[in-house]
Amino acid sequence: MGRVLKIVKPSKKGERTPLGRSVAVVAKVCCLLVWLWACGALHYRVGLAPALAVVAFLALPVVVLRWPKFRLAVIATAVVVVLWMAWLLAFSTQPDSQRQWWAGSRRPAVVRVDEAARKVSIDNVRHFKWQQRGRAVASYVFQTYYLDRLDSLDLIVVPWRGSRRFAHTMLSFGFGPERRVVISVEARRERGEKFSVLAGAYKQLDLYYQISSERDALTLRALDPDAQIFAYPVKASPEIIRELFVDMARRTHELLDAPEFYRPFGGETCATKLFDHLGSKRAALFPVRAGAVLHALGRMDTELDFRAASEQFSIADKVREFAEHPEFSKKIRE
Repeated sequence: MGRVLKIVKPSKKGERTPLGRSVAVVAKVCCLLVWLWACGALHYRVGLAPALAVVAFLALPVVVLRWPKFRLAVIATAVVVVLWMAWLLAFSTQPDSQRQWWAGSRRPAVVRVDEAARKVSIDNVRHFKWQQRGRAVASYVFQTYYLDRLDSLDLIVVPWRGSRRFAHTMLSFGFGPERRVVISVEARRERGEKFSVLAGAYKQLDLYYQISSERDALTLRALDPDAQIFAYPVKASPEIIRELFVDMARRTHELLDAPEFYRPFGGETCATKLFDHLGSKRAALFPVRAGAVLHALGRMDTELDFRAASEQFSIADKVREFAEHPEFSKKIRE
């Protein structure tokens, strides 16, 4: 039998190849994502109402597809808006520490590191008695922490409600059984403002190092009856723990003099600070996994497997039970 030859018709002039069509689709999706980002910036940076931001996002593809005669003008306008938003976020926006802050972060810690005396003095250590979120009996104290007495460190992990990926992490430094201080890397919120990942991405939140008593930091998180709190003991030399404490104390002082924006993606957290000082670049991609990473590195002070360790170091119920106990830090670890 003779071979059947398949005749391939030449493509018509202007007709795209499959690869060309794929590239065109990807380009359009990228343009839509850039426009979505710009509309978000219009809301967070300019104050455009959310409904109007949604209308602006939908208007671009609708006009481009349905009314070709307006296409060029609409695309040109969109390009101007994108460039304007990019300029605002890159050059025109600076952190402003003079705002009406939420009560819990109204008074930043003032830190003095005395290398010669091997001590760190901190004014405005928050020591609130929390009654409900947003309401507390306010109290700030002055504390001096002697580095020679720093003998333990716990990684605190508080998963976000309903999330298996995200969590808030803190570090609890122990200077004896009942003398502990917690440092928490957070977003500093204004009065009445709620935390939002998108707000952080659009430079609406300041980076803030909150220094609190352990009772304050943990009872605040335990106000949510469904909250989970884990206190994982860190296995590290006293020198590493001291270096980490001094580093975070100095960072607190730096932010007081030169404020920075909070970055929800790829920014610094207590977990990343800890892993850096442990000499590991294996920082948890999702903070809720910080405990698992610590255990996998052999840096959790336990012989238990991670599942059993998580059960042992789950302290939310104990925090609620012993919130008023004079030996709070000891009781929640028993």
